Amino acid sequence: MSNESITNRPLRPSGRPPLRRALPVLVVQVLVAMAVAGAFAGLYIGLQQAPTPHHLPVAVVGSELADAASAALGGSADVHAVDSAAAARALVRSHDVVAALVPGADGSTLAVAGADGRSATGAATAMLTRVADAGGVPVTRTQDIVPLVAADGQGIAGFYLVFGTTLAAFVLAQIMNSLGALAGLRVRVVVTVIGSIAAAVVVAVIAGPVDGAVPAATGVVIGVLALLAVAVSLSTLAVTALLGPIGVVVSTLVFTTLGNATSGATVSTHLLPPLLSAVGGALPPGAAFGAVTAASYFDGAGTARALLTLGLWIVGATIVVSATAARRRRRELTLTTPARTADGRSRSTRSTAARAEASDRAAVAVGDPQDSRS
Repeated sequence: MSNESITNRPLRPSGRPPLRRALPVLVVQVLVAMAVAGAFAGLYIGLQQAPTPHHLPVAVVGSELADAASAALGGSADVHAVDSAAAARALVRSHDVVAALVPGADGSTLAVAGADGRSATGAATAMLTRVADAGGVPVTRTQDIVPLVAADGQGIAGFYLVFGTTLAAFVLAQIMNSLGALAGLRVRVVVTVIGSIAAAVVVAVIAGPVDGAVPAATGVVIGVLALLAVAVSLSTLAVTALLGPIGVVVSTLVFTTLGNATSGATVSTHLLPPLLSAVGGALPPGAAFGAVTAASYFDGAGTARALLTLGLWIVGATIVVSATAARRRRRELTLTTPARTADGRSRSTRSTAARAEASDRAAVAVGDPQDSRS
């Protein structure tokens, strides 16, 4: 064979498998991307097509009108009967109800909490308007007694606040996963926590003092978002530690897709199917959104439960990461501990010697320069 034919022959890069072997893996990656995109679009668009109220809490002044409302609305609303307009408005301000119907001599007043979001207040307004019309006291005035701040006129600041923090924490966790060869687990976990808190500070400062879209105290928002970021990042590390590479896909679907879609930031949890409403409140994005909203507009009502949810995610993720790391260390120790043979030499020593002898024979066979010094 001529030197020219050898020189012109295309060489496959060392260590790269042939395309026919890599093709199935590449196809799977494309299918995964399609699944994530489909889930994202399906959840966000699908949930907003025809949201249906489920036990939407409302208040009605007067027992007779309240009974009529309960009968007319059925399972779509939980009607709270109160004795006075003051009591009805107090329930709205404390976040116990979304809206209150206050009948009067010249028509009814509808008190709503704009901070509950357009989907919830819109549904409550439509239901109570029908009740008022049927009772002969049509709504003549609507009062927003818990309005959104002017800088968040569309009511979407909470969504971007939570989504941005969740996404940053997820990306940071994936970067730390990819650096396993450069840093130990403890270092990567510490960097993940520090980076998550730093990202939360940036988001909270921009949304609060800079843009004025979140009226809660900046320190409170930083605390909630820091818990959210740490919960998501550590949980992502935990899922990938348990499931391997497929854990990236699972984390994406659970936290950035399902968690944010069911958080109540775009569609109120009262308008989601009951199962999704429960899931949304149990996931970190939903808990964080509820806590920020409560701290901003409802004097912190319900914040303790949301913070407990975030704390449980952090504790659970820490336990899983620690347990999987300990199991890996035990497995590696078992594999590397030498077992003694009949001649008193360890199997690892014998296998090392055998590999060395095989290497020497191969070197002599090919004329290895290292073995031709003599």
